[in-house]
Amino acid sequence: MRKAPLGPKRPGAEKQAQNIQEAFLNNARKEKTFLTIYLMSGVKLSGRIKSFDKYSVILETNNQEQLIFKHAISTVVISKPAHTLSGHPSQSTGAPGVPAAPANDGSEG
Repeated sequence: MRKAPLGPKRPGAEKQAQNIQEAFLNNARKEKTFLTIYLMSGVKLSGRIKSFDKYSVILETNNQEQLIFKHAISTVVISKPAHTLSGHPSQSTGAPGVPAAPANDGSEG
């Protein structure tokens, strides 16, 4: 039995999505950007992209290479230092959608 498509297919929609993904991953690879990959299972992996193709990503971490299948990836996060108006970096370093813990300024209670 053949499944019906989930929605109307737009011509070039898959190609456009692939181009966005490829540009994002290729830039991270070229710049040797440190990033975090969250898997569908909730596992968090951090490292640098060594290479990728249509179906997988090779992540380099601590002199190890991990082959990660794209269908297992939930989110890819590139941490860039965010500066506030005061010039101090932002405190937000949590997972996507998770608020960062409040800063401890030493004044309890």
